Amino acid sequence: MSGVASTRDAVALRASYFYVSYAHSPPLAGTPEVTHDQWVRRFFRDLTESVRQLGPRRPGIVPGFFDQEIPLGSDWRASLAHALSNTEVFVPLYSPGYFARSWPGREWAYFERRLIEAGVENPIERFTPVLWIPLQPGHHPIGSDQALALGAGESAYAENGLRALLRLAPYRDSYLRVVERLAGQILDLAENAPVAPSAVRDIDEVPSPFGPPAAPVFAVAVAAPARAAMPAGGDPAAYGTSRSAWRPFPAVQELSLAEYAATLAEQLDFAVLVADLDLAEGELETNPGVILIDPWFAADEAGLELLRRAVLKRPWILPVLVRGPGDSLRQEELAQRVRTILDESQPAHTDTVRKAVAGVDSLEQFVALMPFLIAEAERQYLRRGPIMRSTAPPGSRPRLHRGDWTSPPSEQEEPDD
Repeated sequence: MSGVASTRDAVALRASYFYVSYAHSPPLAGTPEVTHDQWVRRFFRDLTESVRQLGPRRPGIVPGFFDQEIPLGSDWRASLAHALSNTEVFVPLYSPGYFARSWPGREWAYFERRLIEAGVENPIERFTPVLWIPLQPGHHPIGSDQALALGAGESAYAENGLRALLRLAPYRDSYLRVVERLAGQILDLAENAPVAPSAVRDIDEVPSPFGPPAAPVFAVAVAAPARAAMPAGGDPAAYGTSRSAWRPFPAVQELSLAEYAATLAEQLDFAVLVADLDLAEGELETNPGVILIDPWFAADEAGLELLRRAVLKRPWILPVLVRGPGDSLRQEELAQRVRTILDESQPAHTDTVRKAVAGVDSLEQFVALMPFLIAEAERQYLRRGPIMRSTAPPGSRPRLHRGDWTSPPSEQEEPDD
């Protein structure tokens, strides 16, 4: 399946018995991309198989939904909202990080509001929480008793959480018994008390009920021509009225490249500011961020100077060179000019940054690399950035764009979330 229309259609057809909600893990420095949230993926696969084996299947419904299965080029927010509007049971993976971040809280609130507006008498009964990682002492969120009861008879579950049982071979049978019990609860709810599909407001307008601390801000600046200045022979579908509308892979992109970067940063609990590079000076000075670079932006000295100034003495601002389809000699010449400027202004300090400067040439590579760049930008900012951090108010997640800125502006262990 390829193309924007087909990926959108693939998501639109999905309805599910359960929806897995979890706190996305920031990747560890130096780890291969394939380890990112690997344990959640394995749990989802096992729960899906258990539901498939235990229950009858209604026509047109799949066992479960997991956000990493959204087709790559789709509108992720629309896909999440659709999945939450068409699932029977919400499966939150309880962990300290789950209640400290906005993203899972917004999923929770969206599903709960859908049930309330649909007239479901006791919405919390459609939540089947899992103790994924033990919570802090004294923290007993709604549904915590239910999460503990899921592991009745499995003492290691209450002490260590389901993720530990999944990771440790001696507890494999215990882990599978908990998963099978969860699958039975999901099927019992879905088959005996189905909820009709329904939608509520945009997911960005539903605040998290968990009251997280103020969110750090992440800047996404775009260094690409607007359509009016696109290169000769360029694809008009790749460029928009502003630089930040750039879509270097229009055949598979439903959204701009900046929107994909913004979504990935939000999943790691940043508030995000998106802008054309020439308007982003102030935000790049005071926040971690990335610059998404089209080689054609370097076709004149003004573009090169903007890039040089943006990264100079700012190791927390990471450049990402993105080569669109085609391999013209002129594009490669411009890409090399960009690399030279970046190497002179800010020599790459990690393998992740070196990959970004070398260039990505597919949406898949870009999406795989971005979580590591986001985590690295934050690390560099905390080590070497300004003392004061910009923050967004609790519960808010601004999605500011060009017109909103008033000033120019092996397997390795994942962190416990």
